[in-house]
Amino acid sequence: MPDVTAEQAQQLIDYATQRLGQVEGNGECWTLVNNGFQHLGFSKPAQTYRWGRVIQQLSQARAGDVFQFTQFRVTVRVEESDGSWTERVDTRGAPRHTAILESVDADGNASFLESNVNDDRNVQRNGLRVRTINSTDANGTKTTVTISGSFIIYRPQT
Repeated sequence: MPDVTAEQAQQLIDYATQRLGQVEGNGECWTLVNNGFQHLGFSKPAQTYRWGRVIQQLSQARAGDVFQFTQFRVTVRVEESDGSWTERVDTRGAPRHTAILESVDADGNASFLESNVNDDRNVQRNGLRVRTINSTDANGTKTTVTISGSFIIYRPQT
């Protein structure tokens, strides 16, 4: 089966975007993706939580791909030059979570369209880091992003 084109992938993003702030179907994370696939005529493999062809590298991910998270945890720690620090933890998948990639940059800052996040079943747009990084800016502020768990990237197919 062929991969969806960039235009078809955009249609999946548009489908989810049109539902922002609303509950899609039963509000489960996979329902948003499944209903979008059905509406657009995308192929859904018979295996549960499989959404197309596996993409091996994050650098190959593109808008409209589907991420399947498993026990995914992101810890972002920011240490200021004066010794103070803050830490934030984001999680996806207990045990699994399905989301549509809207964009991702080289540092692993991604935007997802998803539902059933933080006990909210509405379709949402959320940022989530998907790559481990360590960086220090010109002011001496150190940012450490630590990731545990996993994700699989799927390219939808027609």
